[in-house]
Amino acid sequence: MLKDDNIIQLEKQPINLMSFSLTGFYGKTNTGKTTSMFKLKDEYIKNSKKQAYDLDKPFVLGGDFTHIYFISPSISSDKTAEKNKDLNMISIEGDKEQVLGLIQSIRQMKDDVQELLQLQTQIRDFFKQCDLNNLDQQTAVLLINILKQIEQTKQKYPLLEFEETNQDIRKNLKEFYKLLYLKPITSFIRIPKIMIIMDDMSGTSLFTNSVENEFYKFIVQRRHLHVFTFMISAHSITNLYYQFRVNQTAIVLFNGLKMEQMKEYFNTIQEVQSNNFGEKEFTEIYKQITGYYEQDFDKKASYRYNFLYIVIQPMPSIYKGFNERIK
Repeated sequence: MLKDDNIIQLEKQPINLMSFSLTGFYGKTNTGKTTSMFKLKDEYIKNSKKQAYDLDKPFVLGGDFTHIYFISPSISSDKTAEKNKDLNMISIEGDKEQVLGLIQSIRQMKDDVQELLQLQTQIRDFFKQCDLNNLDQQTAVLLINILKQIEQTKQKYPLLEFEETNQDIRKNLKEFYKLLYLKPITSFIRIPKIMIIMDDMSGTSLFTNSVENEFYKFIVQRRHLHVFTFMISAHSITNLYYQFRVNQTAIVLFNGLKMEQMKEYFNTIQEVQSNNFGEKEFTEIYKQITGYYEQDFDKKASYRYNFLYIVIQPMPSIYKGFNERIK
């Protein structure tokens, strides 16, 4: 442990998961990047069940993830991904056209849902306290048209169908459908809650220096597109262009990162810098935790899957693994 007044060690202190996070995983091949991404994915899924989705508060984004995308250029031979495959996970080859196509579909889904959300709120408010005995024909036709739009959207995005829990709305909906001699439907649509995992993206053509790059705009706008968490792995932080790096909320550093690159990594996390904690101290922590610069091969191998987890937002801090705070 470094002798530094600003460095403390808190054993087994859990790390809070971040909403709308962007986390980069960096290290050489076979150091546990993909396994750790899936571990974090499982924690997000577990955490999502602590707060139910509420149709009255749609933008809180509680409840389960509606879409989980795993993107990798080596997806057909990725044994870790296959072993950790989730029933709700959609696998996509990592070429540029497919990724840009996914981004376009997420944007379209957001637009379709947002366009209908205001109407859905109005119709739910109506059914909370309506008197169907005094329902005029014009209002009935308007209700039917809105319900048709909701049904069409549910058919287009079946993973967004969400059952109504308000008993007054359910009761009045059933009564309304009964008046129309139709089978009652008591579900609406919810806002998407998306997780994206991009594996082995070193050297991909997605990353350019253009601010107009569609992928970069997607990263910046991810909160508005309801991407609740985004994880990406590469062999080096320098493989991902600067605009991507400055938007990260956390980074994870695995074995195999070059000593001369430590300045680049450290400059990415300016939030943890201080007068007595600089590049030298940061490099020393990485060296101690990962053992990458050990000369003894057997000893070095015992550090193989160690990593630093560095939270940039909302509270800058450095952890060994996911649960032992170092700074």
